[in-house]
Amino acid sequence: MNSTILQSNRDNFQEALIKNLIIVFLGIIINSINSIIVLTFFKHGNFYNDPRYILYVHLVFNDMLMICSSVGLYVLTYAFPYINFSVCCTLIVLASSPHMNTPLNLAGMAIERYIAICKPLHHAQICTVNRTYVLIGIIWVLGFIPGLTDLLIVVATQPLSFFTSVIFCYTLNVFNT
Repeated sequence: MNSTILQSNRDNFQEALIKNLIIVFLGIIINSINSIIVLTFFKHGNFYNDPRYILYVHLVFNDMLMICSSVGLYVLTYAFPYINFSVCCTLIVLASSPHMNTPLNLAGMAIERYIAICKPLHHAQICTVNRTYVLIGIIWVLGFIPGLTDLLIVVATQPLSFFTSVIFCYTLNVFNT
């Protein structure tokens, strides 16, 4: 994007402050509600033994990470619109992973419920706690693959001096392929 267009579309200080305060306030409220759910999970030991609740708390924790990274990036673009390319790249890859994890986690939850309903006698043998943790690990690996692929494409196509440059931290500026 052209830097003159970005400068002309910037909000004045009061508008930017109000927008950021609202976004941060809503992020804190949503994460507070989600943290109550996570604390309830860790407080009661019977939730540890059910793959359904383990996947659900993973979904809630993933949403908390996604909200924190989204709010952080939103505030960062107002506070420091131009940052180092490698820092921006790292932040975008880390923020995109929870976004990719959510549909995979929901698919895992749906498969677990399918097995519980359609194969109730085999559910205890198929859906174990250890397999649930393996599934969560696979979800995280699959969630990082698109961001790392974009990063490898940028490393292959851009000169090394590009990684020390200062850019406007926006996904299309970083991963323009």
